[in-house]
This record gives sequence, C-alpha cells and structure tokens, in this order.
Amino acid sequence: MKLREDVDSADRAFNLRNAIWALPYLVVMGFIWGYLAGGSSGAGVGLVAAILVSAMIGFATSVVSDSRSDGAVNTLCRRECKTMGHQNRLAADLNVVRYHKLCNRFEQALLALEKVLAKERDFPEALFLKAQILWEGFDDREGAKNSLIRIMKVVPDEKAVFRRWALNFYRELCEVN
Repeated sequence: MKLREDVDSADRAFNLRNAIWALPYLVVMGFIWGYLAGGSSGAGVGLVAAILVSAMIGFATSVVSDSRSDGAVNTLCRRECKTMGHQNRLAADLNVVRYHKLCNRFEQALLALEKVLAKERDFPEALFLKAQILWEGFDDREGAKNSLIRIMKVVPDEKAVFRRWALNFYRELCEVN
C-alpha cells in the first residue's frame, strides 16, 4: 500500500510541476494571440483565455489520472492488466522489488520477491535480484550464493547473460572476506 501512495504522490508532483511550467507559456501565447487578434483589449481576453485553458487542462489531467476517481487512465490500465501475459506480470512485480531495493527497504523487497518466486520458482532475473538483496541488505553471503547457484543450474547455456552475471557475482562473493 505504501508503494501505491508513493507512486500517487509522485504522479501528483509531476502533474503540478508540468502545470507550473506550462502556465507561463500559455499566458504569453494567449497574450500574444489576443493582442494580434484585437489589439490591447484583445490581449486581456487572450490572457484570460490562456488561464482558463490552463485550468481546464489541469482539471482534466487530475480527473483522468486520479486513482480515487476511477479515471479513464486507471480503467484502461486495469483492462490492460487483465490481458497482460504471465511474463509481463512477473516483470512488473520485479519492478516493485527493484523500487523497494532502490529505497533500501530490503525486507519489503524480499517479501515482494518471494511472491514472484512463488509464481515462477526458477525465474533467473528474480533469483539474481534475490542474491543482490540478500547480500546488500542482509549480508547473507550463503543465501546469495545459493540463489546464484540455482541460476547456474536453471540456465545451462554458458553464454546466457544471467548465467554469466551469476557466475561473476558468485566469484565476487567468494573473494569477499
């Protein structure tokens, strides 16, 4: 739930920033447009029109993207999630794990990661992330090594990216005192 609140907060900040950046341009363009259309009295009309357009854009953006109003964007996203493939869902879940890891919330990252691994036990990317989280967040060298060994068993091709990464990370962990 905290992740959803963080994402909503970031969305609101992003929308506000865009509105603040766009307002001066709209005002100047409205002023110029009004001046060209009707002289100095038209400039005032253009200014008011630009402010109204800015307000309408801000209102439409908040209605369409507000998660509490069940706006069009959220409705479209839910429809997309229903048709999203298994691998895409796992990739989206891994993005949540990466977010927690980035914020140094290793316990939450590990809990979210275990849910991903419950869906697909031998997912190399998830196993590699688990090794990173165990090592960086918990100093669990043996747990990290076990995840890396599992990757090397699951991915037999020696040229595969995750196998090479796992092997290199495993060697690094063996060298650490």
